[in-house]
Amino acid sequence: MRFIPSTQFRFLCFILLITSIFSCKNSREETDPVVVGGVTVLDERLELTLMKQHPDIVTPIGIAVDTQDRVYVLESNTHLPPKDYEGPDYDIIKVYEDSDGDGTWDKESVFAEGLFEGLNIAFSPEGNLYVVTSKEIWKFYDEDGDGISERREKLMAFTQPKQVYAHAAILSITFDTEGWMYIGRGNTGAAHWIVEGSDGSQVEGYGDGGNIIRARTDGSELEIFSTGYWNPFDLKFDNYGRLLVADNDPDSRGPNRLVHAVKGSDFGYQSFFGGSGIHPYLAWNGELPGTLPYAVPLGESPSGLLNANLARLPRDYNDQMLCSIWEESSIVRIALEEKGLSVTGSTEVILQGGEDFRPVAFASDSEGAIYFTDWVERVYPNHGKGKIWKLSAKENRDLVERRYQYDFPKPNKNVEKFQEILSATSDFDQLLEQLRSDDPFVKHAAVMALSNERHWENLEEAINGESPAIRLGVLLALRRSNHPKEGALSGKFLEDSDPEIRNMALIWIGSRGLLTQRENLEKALVVGDFNTTLFETYLETVKLLEPEFRVAFENKEEEVSKRIPLKLPDNFIVDIVRDPSKPTQMRGYALKYLENPSAEKDLLLEFLDREKEEEVLLEIIHTLADVPDKEVANALLQVSLSTNRPINIRAECLSALSRQPDEVWKEIIPLLEVSNENLAIAAARYLRAKSGEEAVKLAMERVLNDGSSCDSEALRQQLMLALYQDSGERPDSREIAQWESLLEGPADPDRGRRIFYSNTSLCSTCHAIDGRGGDLGPDLSNVGKSKDRSALISSIILPSQEMSPEWQGWYIEMKGGTRHEGRQIDVGYDDIKLYTQAAGFVQVEKDDIADYGMSENSLMPEGLAQRLTNQDLKDLLAYLESQ
Repeated sequence: MRFIPSTQFRFLCFILLITSIFSCKNSREETDPVVVGGVTVLDERLELTLMKQHPDIVTPIGIAVDTQDRVYVLESNTHLPPKDYEGPDYDIIKVYEDSDGDGTWDKESVFAEGLFEGLNIAFSPEGNLYVVTSKEIWKFYDEDGDGISERREKLMAFTQPKQVYAHAAILSITFDTEGWMYIGRGNTGAAHWIVEGSDGSQVEGYGDGGNIIRARTDGSELEIFSTGYWNPFDLKFDNYGRLLVADNDPDSRGPNRLVHAVKGSDFGYQSFFGGSGIHPYLAWNGELPGTLPYAVPLGESPSGLLNANLARLPRDYNDQMLCSIWEESSIVRIALEEKGLSVTGSTEVILQGGEDFRPVAFASDSEGAIYFTDWVERVYPNHGKGKIWKLSAKENRDLVERRYQYDFPKPNKNVEKFQEILSATSDFDQLLEQLRSDDPFVKHAAVMALSNERHWENLEEAINGESPAIRLGVLLALRRSNHPKEGALSGKFLEDSDPEIRNMALIWIGSRGLLTQRENLEKALVVGDFNTTLFETYLETVKLLEPEFRVAFENKEEEVSKRIPLKLPDNFIVDIVRDPSKPTQMRGYALKYLENPSAEKDLLLEFLDREKEEEVLLEIIHTLADVPDKEVANALLQVSLSTNRPINIRAECLSALSRQPDEVWKEIIPLLEVSNENLAIAAARYLRAKSGEEAVKLAMERVLNDGSSCDSEALRQQLMLALYQDSGERPDSREIAQWESLLEGPADPDRGRRIFYSNTSLCSTCHAIDGRGGDLGPDLSNVGKSKDRSALISSIILPSQEMSPEWQGWYIEMKGGTRHEGRQIDVGYDDIKLYTQAAGFVQVEKDDIADYGMSENSLMPEGLAQRLTNQDLKDLLAYLESQ
C-alpha cells in the first residue's frame, strides 16, 4: 500500500469533496421536476399525491381537518350551476378518513348536507365545524364524535340584501386564541347590506368595500374590524398573531394582494365608486393618507392561505405562508420579513399546474400533511369535476418548528409596539410626534388613538401646526372621530398650504356629505399651482354634495348605491371651460369631462389655435377627435402640416384625423418623407387605409426603396404592413417567451398612446385610460401595476387564454337568428339582459331565445397583432406599462 503524505491526502480529499458537491449540484439541476397528474412540483423536497377526484368529489371549495385527522371537504353543487347541471341542488360536506394509516382514505361519510352556496369551512378552537355560505355563518355540532352532524345553529346572516352574488358576499373565516372569529365579507356590489349576529347586534354598509367582520365565536358582538377590500377570499393568522388577508383586485387596479389587517385599517376600496377601482377617493397600495399599503403583491385570484408552520415542510419555510393562486394554476410560498410594525415579502411558485389545475383552500393534519382542494376548471359555475391533493415533505428531518392551529402567538416586539400605540390614552404630544413617522402602521395606530374624544380639544389646537405630517394626521384623526363640529373643522383644511392635505379635506367633506362646506370647495384649488389630482377630487366632491344626491343616498332610495345618479350640476364643466378667469390648465383638463364636445366646437378650435402648453393641447386634440366635423378636420390637418408646431402635437393631430369623416389623405402624403421618424410613422399609419390608392402606393414605395429617406426600421415596418400586409416572421402565438424576446428593444410610449386610440388597434373601443375610451373591457389606467410585461403580451397575442371571470363573454342566440354578444349577463325569470358594446344593455324575452351561454373566446378579438407592426407592439406595450 502506497503511503500518501497527510497534506496531499487532505488536498485529495478536498478535491474529491468539491467534485462530489458539484456533481450532486449538476445532477440536481439536470433532473427534471417531478410532474404528478399534470402538476409540476418545483421544490424537489416535496411530494404531491392525488387523494380523490371526480366523480367521487366535484367542485370542492373549503377543507378542514379535525383532531382525529379526518378530512372534511365542502362539495359545491349550488355555485351558479348551469341549466343542464346533473348534480344535487344542495352542497355537501364529505368526510374522508385513513383508518389503517396506510396513507390512503378508506372511509367516506357525509357530515352534513342541504347547504346552499357554501364557500368555506373551519374548525373553531372548541372543535366545532363552522360553515360559511354566501349569506350565513353556521355552527355544526357532532356531539358523539362519529363524523356526522346531529344539529346546526345559524350564528350570523345577511338580513339585507335578499339576493347576493356568491363571490361578493361572505367568503372566509378564521379564529384567534381570544374568543373571536373573523369573517371576510366581499363588497356586495355596492348594495346596502346588513349582517346580524346571534345577539341581535348588527353591522352594515352602503357602497363601502369588503370588510373583515369580527364577532365572538357564538356570533355575538359584531363589529367591523377592517375595511377597504375587494373580495377577501381567505384570512389566516401568522405565528405572531398578525391577521393576513388574501384579497382579489378590482377590474382595473391591481395587483391582487396580501394585506396585514389591523383594527380600524382601511385598504382603500369602496364599491360605490365602481368596479374598476379607479377613482380619486380610492387607493390600492396606501396611495391615499388614511389607507394602508399591501404587504405582498400576489398573482391573479388568490383563494386560500396556510401558515407554513402548521405543516411538515423544510426548515426554510419557517414563518412563511402558502397561497393558492387560482387563475394562475399555482401554489406559491410567501416569504415574509419585518417592515416597520408590519411585514413585506415576496412569492415563489412551488406547484405549477396547467389549465386543469385550480387550487382553492388548504388544511393540515396533526402529522403536518397539507390537503388542498382543486376546482379543476377555470369557470365559476359547477361543472362536475374536482380533485383533492396531499402535499408534504419527502424526508422527516430538517423541518420547520411545528405549531398547531390555535397555539398562542409567539412574542413579537413590533406587534406589541402597535398595540401599545393603539391603546395610548393620555400622552397627546407623543402620539402627535408619531404622526411624523414614515411607517404607515405607526401613523395609523397614532391616528386611531388620537381620534378618542379625550383628545378632541388638543386636536383643534393642532390644526395650524408647522409640520404638514402632523397637520395631515390631525385631519385624519378628526375625520375618524365623528367630532360634532366636523363641518367647520374640515373647512379649515381647504386652505392648507399642502396640496395633499387639501385633497384629503375634499375627500373628508365629500365622503361625509358635509353640505356646509359646499360653497367653499374651490378654495382647495386656488392655493398654489393647478393640480390635476386636486381637480379630479374636487369634481367628485361637488357631485357628492349635490342636494338631490345627498337625499337619495342618505335615505338609501336605491338598494344598490351606485345606481343613484352621481353627476355635476348642469353646465358645470362648460362654465369652467368658458371662464377665462380660470387657469388655462384647469380649463384644458376639464375638456375630457365635456358631455357634448360638439356644442363647444368653436371654443375648442380657439383653444387649439392659441394654446402653447403641450399637455393642454393633447387634451384639446383628444376631445376634437370625437367631434366629427369638416371644420374640425381642417383645423387638425393644418396643425399636422404646420412646421411651427411640436412634432408630438402634429403626430397627435394625424391620429385624431383618422377618426374624422372627411378624407384629406392627399395632403398627408408629403409627410411620409419628412425627416422626423415619429411624424412619418403617424402619416404612414393614417395612410394605411388608402394604400390601394395609386398616389399613396407610389409614395410609400418611393420612401421604402430610398435608403436615405427610410433609415428608420419602425417606418419601414409600417410601410411594409401597409403595402404588402407583411409583419415579418413571428413566433407561434403560444410561444409567449419568444414574443417577449421579439418585442425587446427601444420603444416610445407617446407613439404607443396614438396606437391605443387608433382605428388600427381599436383598443379604445372597449378600454379606457384616464377617462377616455370604452367600457366593454377593463379600464387600463393602472394596468402597468396590475400586469407584468409577459402578461400584457399574452393578453394581446392570446386574449382568450386567460379571461378574468369578471369579464367573461356571453352570447344570446335568438330564434330569428340574431346573435348578441357582450358581458354582465343578468338572467331573470322571464327575460335576459346583456351588456353589449353596440347598444349598451339589451333586454330580450326568454320565449324568443333559442340558446344562451358563455362564449368560449374572449370578447377581445383575436388577431390584434396582425394589424400592428413589431414596433407598434413595442410602443403599445411601453404605453401600457407606463400606466
